[in-house]
Amino acid sequence: MIEIVFVVLMVLVSLFIIVKGADYLVNGSADLARYLRISPMIVGLTIVAFGTSLPEFVVSLFSVLAGKADISIGNIVGSNIANIALVIGVCAILTKLKIRSKTLIHEYPFMIISSFLLLILANDWFIFGKNEFTLSRIDGLIFISIFLFFMYYIFRSMRKSRKEVKEVKEVKVVKKEFSDEFKHQNSTWKNSLMIIGGIIALMVGGRVFVIFASQLSKLAGLSESFVGLLIAALGTSLPELATSGMAAWKKQGDIAIGNIVGSNIFNILFVLGTISLIQPIAVNPAILQIDAMIMLFVTALFLIFSTYRKSISKKEGMILVGTYLIYIAFLIWRG
Repeated sequence: MIEIVFVVLMVLVSLFIIVKGADYLVNGSADLARYLRISPMIVGLTIVAFGTSLPEFVVSLFSVLAGKADISIGNIVGSNIANIALVIGVCAILTKLKIRSKTLIHEYPFMIISSFLLLILANDWFIFGKNEFTLSRIDGLIFISIFLFFMYYIFRSMRKSRKEVKEVKEVKVVKKEFSDEFKHQNSTWKNSLMIIGGIIALMVGGRVFVIFASQLSKLAGLSESFVGLLIAALGTSLPELATSGMAAWKKQGDIAIGNIVGSNIFNILFVLGTISLIQPIAVNPAILQIDAMIMLFVTALFLIFSTYRKSISKKEGMILVGTYLIYIAFLIWRG
């Protein structure tokens, strides 16, 4: 009884650390973006996305090295499902999320391509004609190559954004909404410390949550894929939920959307790419045939909602959350 109380207490403490870390990360990132004259969307797709994807990287790496590949793959697939269906859904319920056309044209394709690549590269039949399911070092190299191209595009966009800001200042056509968007409060050092501290808190909080949540799941005799797809995935998606939820609450919709799009891209291209370069990953066919297809479904649903009215409403957010709850029920039923 004492052990259970201690585990529950540690889960609650980890949740508190995650929420506070998300608060510092959003505040520091948004203010730093305004100071550097960088679009909040760019910050969401880089600093915030990378920081909130670190728990997935840590959990997946340790799982593969420990010979528990199902937890690793399940963690990534389950996290991407949770990021869209749960996190975007909750954010849309909190406030209507407006989608910028540039994001739809340029960033979304990277998320869709990375999802399809996972299905294709994990099944060796498509390329090598073998009835095997692995992510080899060659697959990892492909993931990393596309990831580097994605980062090149992001930083090129960042330079273009700063150039446009400079040109606007030179001709002295600074509108009120433009000045409000780039008005900052903190010093560079303070923002940097807030970002670093927020990322550390997210890593520690996410890791502690997964450890103790996994202990509870093991007591129930659940499979490793279940632990990866639900417990680890939900635990490592808490930073995204806390960060994007906080951003949505503070009317920083660009960071909320950019964080999720960036995180899903990072999870597949960077996390799986880096880990499979270190050590090839054996993939459970059931995860590819069922859960990865659900990941594609919620990604397509997200795309449809985003392109229909260039926004995601409260009703659509409830549909996404409802979809995730049905998925959880399916996982519990499957065991």
